Amino acid sequence: MTYKVSTASTASYSVKQQSVAKFKVSAILGVGGTSVANLADLSDVSISGIQNGFVLTYNSSTGKFVAVDPDTVLSNAVTGGLPGTFVNELDVVLDDKIDLDAGTF
Repeated sequence: MTYKVSTASTASYSVKQQSVAKFKVSAILGVGGTSVANLADLSDVSISGIQNGFVLTYNSSTGKFVAVDPDTVLSNAVTGGLPGTFVNELDVVLDDKIDLDAGTF
């Protein structure tokens, strides 16, 4: 795997990762020291509604992690206001990719 690192100057550097760290989890202990083999075995995770492509979010009213449609996550982000840095990044990345034509006056 190779990463390209650039600085504000014209200099450019390449960084290469020599090895990949491997992790193996053989057992996770849940409440009371019991073994947990699946996410569904955790007491603070609600597995109802889990589907491919959904994300887990924390619901403070139930005290559990719940599956949520990613579209809902994006809608909630817009309702609360998107961070300016995110909007600015979209402005740069999507420049000349999305054009709105308001016609002529």
